[in-house]
Amino acid sequence: MKQFITLLLCAYSLSVSADTIRGVVFNGTSRKASAGDEVILKHIGNGMEDAGKTKTNLKGGFSFTVADGQQQRPFVVWVKHQEITYSQMVIAGKRPAEVQVFDGSTSVANIRLAEHVMVLQTLSAGDQLKIDELYTLDNQSSPPLTRKGQRTFDIILPDDARLQDASAQTTGSIPLKVPVMSDKADKNKYYFSYPVRPGQTQFHLTYTIAYGGTLTIMPKVSMPAAQMLIVMPNTIHFSAEDASSYGPAGNPQMNGVSIYLANNKVGPQRNFGFQIEGSGAMPREQTGSATTAQAQSETSLPGGGLGVPNERPDPLHNSQWMFLCVMTLFLVAGGVFVYSSKRPLKMKASPQSVGTNSNPILLEAMKEEIFQLESDRQQQKISPREYDDQKAALDKTLQRAVQRQET
Repeated sequence: MKQFITLLLCAYSLSVSADTIRGVVFNGTSRKASAGDEVILKHIGNGMEDAGKTKTNLKGGFSFTVADGQQQRPFVVWVKHQEITYSQMVIAGKRPAEVQVFDGSTSVANIRLAEHVMVLQTLSAGDQLKIDELYTLDNQSSPPLTRKGQRTFDIILPDDARLQDASAQTTGSIPLKVPVMSDKADKNKYYFSYPVRPGQTQFHLTYTIAYGGTLTIMPKVSMPAAQMLIVMPNTIHFSAEDASSYGPAGNPQMNGVSIYLANNKVGPQRNFGFQIEGSGAMPREQTGSATTAQAQSETSLPGGGLGVPNERPDPLHNSQWMFLCVMTLFLVAGGVFVYSSKRPLKMKASPQSVGTNSNPILLEAMKEEIFQLESDRQQQKISPREYDDQKAALDKTLQRAVQRQET
């Protein structure tokens, strides 16, 4: 860390003009300056346009000259280190960008499956069961390394599962749609290629399976899960094949929802199968409470947090309510785990506890959403009109966020 501070002091000591973007890249694995990395400057505001390209010098530094009239607009620097991209938002003439990268390896020790959550509900016709699965990987490698390669995380799905959506996210960002590939040697096994960076990475899958009113499910994981929760509307009856495998984990804030916590670490040695009977959907009022709580926490941040632009469509996906609900379940999972194990569990800081670092985290989330929007446009997943509307909403919100960060 001392080397990183020295690099930052060097960057700050350089003369900073209003038309210059400067930054320094630090290798968190070697704890040295990261020289020779490719750095691409992206201009936000008219799509993700390339505004410059360079490489870091021997001290990990880089700089770009910004064209007239663009000095106060936000940019994003993409740093490619060993074919893995790390990014940071920056504004010309302001403090230098600070980007930390890590060496990549296909074999990284000390990665564990910290949480596995399954959310079950039936679709309106009643003949399909929709399942959302969330996996939280905790990369505590030392020295810190990013797991890279064709297969960074394997998952196992039930027979005849029909994938609907897949995403991944790192701490401080929002989910990004990512591909999930089928293992040709095993029809039930799939895998992600998304890099598992130091810290936490969450993978989210949505799929459906045929449902006739009753079903036996055998959860399977590619590595032992420290804790697992099964969540469903309380109109669906749950019964474990081994009564000692699960225990109820009620939460008064989740009305109409039943939560079952696996009593031990989930692995191939024990039977964690269960049977469900009945139908029902996750109550949508949970979305309202989650959104309200999020809004209250954001307005308590410096500058009032990021508000949704008026008279513009929500730039997030239509399934945002489910995502917010499931994220709430992660907090429930942590609380239940602490209570049941009687030992402390390291939790992520809430927006209220982030303090002055909250705005950069929110800006990072906005940046990731813009990346995803551009990706959807290039893959023709959205119409030109949808792209224009969502892009306008994001631009307006981003400008407000930048102005608040600078005040």
